[in-house]
Amino acid sequence: MTSPEERPPSAVLGRIPATPRWKPGRDKNNEAAMMLHAGRVDEAGALLGEVVALTRVADVDGEGLDMRARALLNLAAAHEFRGDLVEALRTADEGLAAASEALELIGDERATRTVQLNGMLARAQTLTQMDRLDDALAGIDDAEALLDSEGLDQRELLQFSVHNARTAVLIVTGRLQEADDEAQRALAVALPVGPALSGHAYANLGVIAQRTGDDEAAREYLQLAHRAQELSGDATSRQHAVENLARAALQEGRMREAEEGFRKAAELAQQIGLTTRLAASRTGLAAVLLQSGRAGAAAKALRTLLDELDPDAAVHERLEAYSFLGDAESTRNRYLAADDAYRAALDLARSPRDRGRINLRRAEMHAEWASMSITPRSRRARLEKARDLAIPVLLVTEALRDGLAPGGTRERWSLQVAAPARELAFRLARTLGDSALLFQLVENAAASVTLQASAAADTAVILPFERPSGPRDDVWERDELPAAAAGLLGGEGTASVRFAPPPRVVAVPGGEPVLDEWIRTAEAEYGIPLRTETTVPAW
Repeated sequence: MTSPEERPPSAVLGRIPATPRWKPGRDKNNEAAMMLHAGRVDEAGALLGEVVALTRVADVDGEGLDMRARALLNLAAAHEFRGDLVEALRTADEGLAAASEALELIGDERATRTVQLNGMLARAQTLTQMDRLDDALAGIDDAEALLDSEGLDQRELLQFSVHNARTAVLIVTGRLQEADDEAQRALAVALPVGPALSGHAYANLGVIAQRTGDDEAAREYLQLAHRAQELSGDATSRQHAVENLARAALQEGRMREAEEGFRKAAELAQQIGLTTRLAASRTGLAAVLLQSGRAGAAAKALRTLLDELDPDAAVHERLEAYSFLGDAESTRNRYLAADDAYRAALDLARSPRDRGRINLRRAEMHAEWASMSITPRSRRARLEKARDLAIPVLLVTEALRDGLAPGGTRERWSLQVAAPARELAFRLARTLGDSALLFQLVENAAASVTLQASAAADTAVILPFERPSGPRDDVWERDELPAAAAGLLGGEGTASVRFAPPPRVVAVPGGEPVLDEWIRTAEAEYGIPLRTETTVPAW
């Protein structure tokens, strides 16, 4: 995943030349901004501290406040590069306050509004890394609302940064269709501005493709991102590009290429001082060790990394490290340690997709543990624990499909992303000898609801090219479609389409809906609706 790209605030030129009083500080700030661009973070931070000190005078004027805002917002970026997110946020808030004061005193004669908007988006990026996702989205919305400001400089670049920042948050929250839409908007803005800018949009599209099971598209997007970011001259962008390509190689099983890529990405991150990206690359290297059969070395590397990470900052990096640590300990048959690691990852996971991904790994671990059990009683207890984890994961993963627009991605989700949970659930039901559960799983997998007259009022099929009339207008206004409409739409969607939850399916006349108890368990665990209370018979 990439961070939003914008020029540093110092690169926004004022509409009149700097006065002699502030010109030395302005020149230092611009020099420091170029240092950040080249990855010389410590040098830049020291120089920016000097610039801020120049403005700490009683008679500071509007131009001095504008310069303070630029320097502080660049300094916030330096803190973020080092992984000090708390200080980055504090510094950004001080910089934004200085920008507001400057605007009150001298208006936008020095393009301070653009500086302010850049700072708001950079602050949202920091909040994203701190896992304060609602605050990050609110900050992006606030920045977007100012894009129509009269005489705004770099409007297209800021518009791109808004879309790109929002894409990053939506990916983290698991809202992949919305993220894809937003990334496409970012790309449409970026291409006319300059090819280097498009690298960030391509990288995000690659991450989305990875998470929706399209490895070929992911590889193509990430290669485009790498080529674009090589052109940018931006050290942080180059590091991101190398890391993303290594992650794609890992996902596709190209271990030697993945290891080389993560080592290069780690070296680049260390040279630049990108603490969180260094952690992500080290996690990737540990994953390579794990998948290459070196589970002990992987576990040791991950525990060392976790001891070094800031518990209040590197939320997403710690989530991934704990997840892989669970895998490593499970591979070593250290199941209690594995479950502890998975539970630590769950404590950091927010989106239903991430929670489901971790719980599926826990379910697989418990199933493996059952095979190592000595007594029939302990074996059955662990199989049942695996079942209790796997079936809700299957149901929530299937439900997440309804957040995707009709087309190849949506169908691939069912065939590939939900497949591991489906296969495990069937295997567990069969191993436990639970024929009733097997029957319900088969019905769930094959269910297509009938739209009989008795149910039609609640499950009417509404197509996007046909405005409904009568009592179902409320469905149209919510931009929701019943899931039964999914197969009636052709082509690949270009805008978010959210299907309403489907009804519960009754397989046997007079019986309970299929997997009804499991559906309620999954809804309580993951916090999203899976089915309506309406029931319809299966075919």
